[in-house]
Amino acid sequence: MTPEDFEAAVADAALSPNVHNTQPTLWRRIDARTIALLEAPDRTLPHGDPTGRDVAASHGAAAEGFILAASLRGFAVRPAPTHEGEVGRLLIDDAATPDPLAPFLTRRRTYRGKFTTDRMLAALADLTVAAPDLMLLTRPADIDHVARLNDVASLRGFRNKAFRAELLSWMRLSPRHLRWSEDGLNARAMEMSSLEAMGAAVALRPGVFEILDGLSLGSVLTGETAVVNSAAAAALLHRPADEAPFETGRAWHRAWLEMTRLGLAAAPMTVLADDAAAAADLSKRFNLPPDRRLITVFRLGRAPEDALPPPARRPLKDVIV
Repeated sequence: MTPEDFEAAVADAALSPNVHNTQPTLWRRIDARTIALLEAPDRTLPHGDPTGRDVAASHGAAAEGFILAASLRGFAVRPAPTHEGEVGRLLIDDAATPDPLAPFLTRRRTYRGKFTTDRMLAALADLTVAAPDLMLLTRPADIDHVARLNDVASLRGFRNKAFRAELLSWMRLSPRHLRWSEDGLNARAMEMSSLEAMGAAVALRPGVFEILDGLSLGSVLTGETAVVNSAAAAALLHRPADEAPFETGRAWHRAWLEMTRLGLAAAPMTVLADDAAAAADLSKRFNLPPDRRLITVFRLGRAPEDALPPPARRPLKDVIV
């Protein structure tokens, strides 16, 4: 793999899903056959992800993205044991045919707006076959339960001052923000109007949110029931309970790419897995086996034409070391 091949594959892999779009993965080309993945120390989430599980899964998703991108360029890539200071290591073999999911790597986006639900049945049926780790919920009552549980868990998280401050630090609520197009969650990607973004910038401040929450307005600020209920389905992604988060991230990425391949738009509601009470509720209600861990819950549907926002990604010079 030449340096040019490496840079092109990293550019595509950088589009992989990652927690809060923090983009915690750095890349180092050791030699023509060896790639190291490193962790950016200033891109972890001590309050939102205290165990580091979500960041580790993000590294796994990035590695899978590189494997897919390399396959498009004729290279077979496989994970290898890491060395000190690395979060992942990839070895490059001689040749490979493109992975069927590789063409969708650069097309996948998170869509946080309201969905359309036309022409869904065939795509959802195909998804149950293509991604057996997804449990699809299509009954309106089940989707509504997920929506309301998501609101409860989200409000619980926002009431944690440290968590809210950390999340706000990754929100880009104005196009004038220096990193609007580079990382984090910008208002366009969160489907916020300029007025809504200005309001969020004020309402989420320390002290202000507590006052509004005391007036029973906290759930109004953080709730997403209407958006979730616009989905054609909710999908519970579950994986082996003892699986390493890096491997979970690889599977998470591939499941999402299967949705993209079938023309489905998706948004994860990760709080439903991170919040212990919400995860226990869903596991019990939908009979997840005891040896499986709930990873996240997606809401699925069709996105309106041209609704998916362009990705905010860091320049290559900042992620290749």
